[in-house]
Amino acid sequence: METNRRIPTFARKLILAMFAIIVAFTTFHTYEANAATKWANYNDALALEKKGKYAEAIAKYKLVIPEFEKAKEYSNVATVYRNIGSDYSKLKQYDDAVAAWDKEAEYAAKVNQTQISLAAKRKADMMRSSAKLFVETTASEVGTSYTHGAKFEPKNGAYIGAYAELDPAVHNPANSKPFYTEQFPVMTGKKHAAYLLYFKYGQPLSTLKTHLDRARTAGTAIELGLQPMKGLGEVQDDEYLHQLARDIEASGVKVFLRFANEMNGDWVPWHEETPKNYIEKFKLVAKVFHQEAPTSVAMVWSPDRQPEYSIESYYPGDEAVDWVGVSLYSIFNPELDPLKQGEDRSSHLEKFDFIYKKYADRKPVFISEGGVAYMYPEKQQDKTSWAVYKINEFYSTLPMLYPKVKAVFWFDSNHDQTELSTRMKYYMLSANEKLLDVYKKSVANPFYLSSIGDESPVAYKPVNTASAVTATTQKISAYMKTWSPTLSKVTYEIGGKLIAAVTTAPWTANIDFAPYKGKKIDVVLKAYSGTALITTQKVAVSVK
Repeated sequence: METNRRIPTFARKLILAMFAIIVAFTTFHTYEANAATKWANYNDALALEKKGKYAEAIAKYKLVIPEFEKAKEYSNVATVYRNIGSDYSKLKQYDDAVAAWDKEAEYAAKVNQTQISLAAKRKADMMRSSAKLFVETTASEVGTSYTHGAKFEPKNGAYIGAYAELDPAVHNPANSKPFYTEQFPVMTGKKHAAYLLYFKYGQPLSTLKTHLDRARTAGTAIELGLQPMKGLGEVQDDEYLHQLARDIEASGVKVFLRFANEMNGDWVPWHEETPKNYIEKFKLVAKVFHQEAPTSVAMVWSPDRQPEYSIESYYPGDEAVDWVGVSLYSIFNPELDPLKQGEDRSSHLEKFDFIYKKYADRKPVFISEGGVAYMYPEKQQDKTSWAVYKINEFYSTLPMLYPKVKAVFWFDSNHDQTELSTRMKYYMLSANEKLLDVYKKSVANPFYLSSIGDESPVAYKPVNTASAVTATTQKISAYMKTWSPTLSKVTYEIGGKLIAAVTTAPWTANIDFAPYKGKKIDVVLKAYSGTALITTQKVAVSVK
């Protein structure tokens, strides 16, 4: 006879405890073994790098990534991708390097390593190759596609302006002979729509009168940089503020009022870590000027292009802001070169891309001050050729890539030791003949407007599968973004046949699309630096 026997409770617990110990022991040693293997592969990769065996190092790094991901060690994943990107760049496989640095940025962001993420994105963007095509058309063809209906805003085109008081070739502050409104257009060969004037909050209002009078005589507007040098506390809803607004309204001069610009930068006295007070003061100034100067003043909210992470927190809201401005400068800086070759590979054109994407659908965008320096100040090295290329690329391509930019101001000065800066900057047009020449040629483009109320007769539309090109001869231009800081030539090919070769940005060519009517084709663009092929890019195009 068989007897049912039950295992005593304490025995069951003992067995379960022993089983748990065995599982834990096994798991621990498996984890320990995996960890050992992971770090062994990582160290092998480092050793291979030292021997210059970058492809083998990459293969080892790729074995490590899944283990770090499984353990959610995202900081380590970011580091591995950084190393992979560096190794690919040494192999001159730049597209793969860009993909790795994009991953570095992604994983660093997961653990709130903001600066590491931004630096990785900056490296990737500097090395990223891409191509976009545009067709020249008439303003009537784009209609109101690029406008917001904001105060003083042109439907199409961008006003040109400048800060010119510090250029002795166009302005003498002692006797006003010459005065910048008269001489700057003579020097540059074109009337400018407006001039930047800095004005300290609290200054006697009479000091503004001469500039208003000169602007009215010249038929120009003023971008008034109203700066509370003693901090935001001095800005009050008082008679001073109201009288300033009434004086501007009475002058009849159109004014873009840029209050407390670059507030996101810690180099200005009105910067506050908590933006709440700044927003309140901006709204106060906007309310007063909208009430007291309804026909003469447009409010411009104008951060610096960096730091980007805090820009949005300072935005005062659509009701208070008429235009969104940005300070946009480029000074040669090889320290950020991902290839460590002493080059500055950054795109002056794309530096304000963040602000454009955030605000251009809501407000007209205003390059409220900016320039490209012709000297590398830390080394006193002449970088005129680099600057000339960047300036030409900027002005020639901006109408295509950023059509909702409606004003561009050049900072015409070589200066240091100002109240807000201690670094020498070299933007003065009269001090560099080649710089002045490229500027003159750039602003001669009819897209750039000389008076408030003007409209550009030309406009540009993207060319791709979503926006077809007509099957006739079309004037096509390209934006070519590559890892090379400058390009010497861009060629167009269709169906393996060379269609055009162009040597100056925006790489404009007349292309006959009639043979491709009703088809989808690939336009192949090849970019060169010197005689070296830098990148080959395809743009899919629909022909109607």
